[in-house]
Amino acid sequence: MPPSEPVLVATGVARRFAYRRVLADVSLAVSPGQALLLVGPNGAGKTTLLRVLAGLLRASAGHVDRRAPLGMVAHDSMLYPALSARENLRFFARLHGVNGRGRVDALLEQVGMTQRADDRVGTFSRGMLQRVAIARALVHEPGLLLLDEPLSGLDDAASRTLAALLGALRDRGTAMIIVSHQLELLRDVGTHIVRLADGRLGPVEPLAGRDPVEVFARQMQGMG
Repeated sequence: MPPSEPVLVATGVARRFAYRRVLADVSLAVSPGQALLLVGPNGAGKTTLLRVLAGLLRASAGHVDRRAPLGMVAHDSMLYPALSARENLRFFARLHGVNGRGRVDALLEQVGMTQRADDRVGTFSRGMLQRVAIARALVHEPGLLLLDEPLSGLDDAASRTLAALLGALRDRGTAMIIVSHQLELLRDVGTHIVRLADGRLGPVEPLAGRDPVEVFARQMQGMG
């Protein structure tokens, strides 16, 4: 696939739960090296959209075309609490057909979990679980990342470390959609921003050095 072609294309996506419409006619394309910050008020449908894009929820209408291996960080860590951090990552590496030993050790170091690598994840704090969940999402070197509040539960130092990791992945061509309320920590990560409100997407805006916090504030005031 040529680098300029999108790795994710959503066309006319809608999602309803019983009689409640959550998403309406969402169309979106994300290309390699694009880090799209998906913002909006609570209840706007951001998590639902990520789950539909990942294939965890079926769209009520429309189509999603994923053209690259997918990694996802969701509210649920998707980790096995009885296994250690290292065992979890090796398990997911095997699921993806990855020779995991060196890859797993490198990821544990990148997310700052080397010293707790052999402890059961059921004993971890929320922040530790989040770091291992991010490593799990990266174990097969996906070309597309869907991240739902990836910095949740992390202290400032860990957030900066993981934001830098996301920036490095973006620079290597990984496409990503990031839902976060911590936009100030993602200033150097996001390349574009888009607002979701009442289940509908606004225009995708390039950041090009603009502060995403300020752009979002203008969008919420109906000025962006």
